[in-house]
Amino acid sequence: MKVDGIRIAGLGVYLPEPVSVERAVEEGLYDPVECEQSGWTGAAVAGDISAPDMAVLAARQAMASSGHQAAEVDVVMHASGYHQGPLMWSAHHYVQRHSIGGHAPALGVLQTCNGMLGALELACGYLALGDRTAALITGADNFGTPLLNRWSYASGARTNRGSILGDAAAAMVVSRRSGFAELLAIGSMSLPDQEEMYRGDTPLFPPDATVGRPVALGARVAEFAARHPREFAAAKEDLVKARVTLGERTLAEAGVEPGQITRATHVFSGGAEYIRSVLEPLGIDPARGVLDLGRSVGHLGVADHFVAFDHLVKTGRLGPGDHVMMISNGGGTTLSCAVLRMLEV
Repeated sequence: MKVDGIRIAGLGVYLPEPVSVERAVEEGLYDPVECEQSGWTGAAVAGDISAPDMAVLAARQAMASSGHQAAEVDVVMHASGYHQGPLMWSAHHYVQRHSIGGHAPALGVLQTCNGMLGALELACGYLALGDRTAALITGADNFGTPLLNRWSYASGARTNRGSILGDAAAAMVVSRRSGFAELLAIGSMSLPDQEEMYRGDTPLFPPDATVGRPVALGARVAEFAARHPREFAAAKEDLVKARVTLGERTLAEAGVEPGQITRATHVFSGGAEYIRSVLEPLGIDPARGVLDLGRSVGHLGVADHFVAFDHLVKTGRLGPGDHVMMISNGGGTTLSCAVLRMLEV
């Protein structure tokens, strides 16, 4: 979808200090062989601060840097990929209440790791209707719960990146009025047949969290692969094809050539192979990715892309006229891609 008149006005991030992989191995939380093979160096660990509270802190930063007042925000969208607090409770309204208040609609977005990019696309559609000014997008996850080991949850998944999880929150204010970057194009697509690969043989009811069943994503994927080897191989190929199709389409809608992409953000990985598999098929040099940042903090759930963009902006890696591609998939089933152009720094 080609986008006109949508700018990035503010960014905010809450990123706790990382715990080293060496410490995790010493404490028996991380398999030393996996550690050696993965390339990860650490994972951000937030302790007992909740994901919504992290999102509130990031939202306040984004609003303070945006030049917008709370009353100008027409919608709040909060993305998450993991439990946010009490069941049957609305985390997005908590974030709204403690960041900007007011009575704008607040929505929760569940697109696994793709949540914040999905929210960005929804916000564009919302702001296109009527006399609307700005949207506040937040996302946060804290994976430090008893039923999940952030260092081994994906063990055995047979992917080309492995995964350890870091905690973080990010926020973005998008505006029709002003901003330091403009969104040129954004798009999404789904591969619903792949949901079974991430479900495995886990029963849908009662839900895991209500019966104390640990999260073992890697085991689910491995079970599916053993039961349906041909479908598993085809699913990986379908994901690559879909990602290339979406990326090429979004670049074309933005009017940007692959060689014009200054930096690219992606789901955080500890190894270079995954980043090559994402960027090289699109004609983008993998060196333009954010490998070193990602491998130092872990996969940050919904927040990878916005944390990466904030890092690139605040460390002077981007200048006026530079283009950024954000390309993502979540759980194999949902994909998004966005292309932005920097206006100022």
